Order: sequence, then C-alpha cells, then structure tokens
Amino acid sequence: MKKKYSAVDLTDLAIGILILGIVVTIGSRILILYRDSQLTGLDVVTTANETGIVMNSSEGVDTLVHTWGASVNACYANATGSETFGAILPNATIESANYTVTIGNVGGEINIINATATPNIDAQCTYSWYNTSREDWSLPNSAATGIAEFGNWFDIIIIVGIAGLILALIFLAFGNRGGGEASQVY
Repeated sequence: MKKKYSAVDLTDLAIGILILGIVVTIGSRILILYRDSQLTGLDVVTTANETGIVMNSSEGVDTLVHTWGASVNACYANATGSETFGAILPNATIESANYTVTIGNVGGEINIINATATPNIDAQCTYSWYNTSREDWSLPNSAATGIAEFGNWFDIIIIVGIAGLILALIFLAFGNRGGGEASQVY
C-alpha cells in the first residue's frame, strides 16, 4: 500500500503575516502621530541670512539647510554689485508674494519656490526651525523611520514565504520516488 501525504496547511502562516503587517502599520502610524504632536513644543531656532538660495523660475524649488521649519521670516536679494533682479535691487527685501514656502510632511524639508517670472534671484533667507534633537521627538522619529524600513523587508518576507511554499509543494509531489531505504547512523 502506498502512503499518501497531505499538503501542508499554510493558513496560519498567511494569517501571521497579515497580522504582522497590520501591527507594523498601526505601530508606525502611532509613532508618527506622537512625534508630530511633540513638534510644536520643541525649541525654535533662527537661522539668519542663509545664503546660496537660488529662486529660479525654471528650476522651481530650492531647499533650505535645516528641516522642520516653523516659518521663513524674510528673504533678501544678495548684493552682487550693480546687478538687478528684475524689479528687485540687491540687498532689497524680496516680498513674500514673489515666493512660496512649503514644508514637507515626511522629512520636514523647507522648500522655497519662485512664484514670479523673475529669474535667478540669488537670495539669502532668515527662517525659524524646530530643534529636533530633543529625545521625546528624536526617539519616536528614529523608531518610525526604522519601522518604515521594515516595509522593504516585508516584500522580501513574502517572496521567501512563496518560494518556501513552492518548494514544499514540489517536495510533497515528487519526494520519496526512489523507493530505496534510507537510514541515518549516529
């Protein structure tokens, strides 16, 4: 009489992977919400006259050095001799109607976008940003970043699980065909 082998039930594995994905998603969302709730309680630092900012209407966006900005207080055209920037003279304040400031939701990048057709304004800006080195903000941020990296590993876990399933099915279907006896001596 020939032995019949039953297929391996992988329902528990599938449910486990699904629950793991849900827990990781909820955990990272909670960490990000907690991190963001702490942001406005952090110390505000002001950077005065950061140079190297180019408000170029063709390139669109220039990013400031510090992240998690509170506000851009003022921007000035750099003095470069007798050069003028359209209607904006060197060392003159660039009116806020000439640029738009956005702060990224994920990394807090402070972006300055030229909102006018005035090309190539070499500017310096004074802006305020939150000092994110305090532990009650940096710890949840590091943890949320680490959990977000798990998303990359989650795909790998799924692929390895599927490969294991295929190998298990192959071994079940074609295994033990030799008919010979095998023994293990210890």
